[in-house]
Amino acid sequence: LLSFIGLWYAFNAFFNVQNKLILNQFPYPWVVSWFQLASGLLFVLPMWFTKLRAPPKVDRSLVLKFLPIAALHCGGHGLQVSSMGAGSVFFTHVIKATEPVIGTLVLLAFTGKIAPWWVNACLTPIVGGVAYAAFKPGTSFPLSDLVGYASLAALGSTVAFSIAKLLAKSLMGKETKQKYNLTAPNNYAFLTICSTTLLLLPSALGEGGAALAAFQQMPDQLAFARQLVACGFLYYGYNEMGFRVLDLLSPVSAAVANSLKRVAILLAAVLFLGEQVSTRKIIGSSVAMGGVLLYSLAK
Repeated sequence: LLSFIGLWYAFNAFFNVQNKLILNQFPYPWVVSWFQLASGLLFVLPMWFTKLRAPPKVDRSLVLKFLPIAALHCGGHGLQVSSMGAGSVFFTHVIKATEPVIGTLVLLAFTGKIAPWWVNACLTPIVGGVAYAAFKPGTSFPLSDLVGYASLAALGSTVAFSIAKLLAKSLMGKETKQKYNLTAPNNYAFLTICSTTLLLLPSALGEGGAALAAFQQMPDQLAFARQLVACGFLYYGYNEMGFRVLDLLSPVSAAVANSLKRVAILLAAVLFLGEQVSTRKIIGSSVAMGGVLLYSLAK
């Protein structure tokens, strides 16, 4: 279990670092997102074909169950990558710390259910911390960072992932998992196949021509292609490790592990990308992350 958690944190942190380095030289986030999803297939398909891992039992019914989840997953991933391309990795993940707030609103909108007041009270430091981190005193619109493209894309990504999680819980019950051999790794692998298929046409139509022209101008195309595939492996690896870890941990332990994961990403952004972080952002992000942990434990 500890090795899974270590790999989860490491893959996640280095994916975010490599993703930002790629976007700095190749600003086509939707094409990059598609390649990251597709790279995962280079890992999982050989595992299935060689029987190193028993494949899921796929039929039309399973595909139809997965399609809406996959659409939200690939959209959420594309928006997440777009956010990091437009802004800093650090601030993107500060914004994405609002996941419990978004998740609460999504649950209320789709099911009418709401957690007890003491649980929702823990959302206050999350909102306050994010607002404080984004606040720019002395400007005409102090919270302008919250309505910039990077922030809106990060929020859109969080909404998409929150709805996807809700759908996954309602569609993928214990009986479905047993019937289709949907182990934690197989679950994410099949989701990746569906997401890769759905994102191909939109990414090609939206950015394909410009991305191809930019790639052809690169001095070392092979090195960049290797970097792109390696980043995709990191993305696939951290998601598979996440599925494995969350499948093994209790809800409380999973909440703590997930909160610490985002802290690891913020540290990686500062240490490996050299992102400049103000005292205000450090305080605000710390308060927000503390709120995430409190909410997760209270829930």
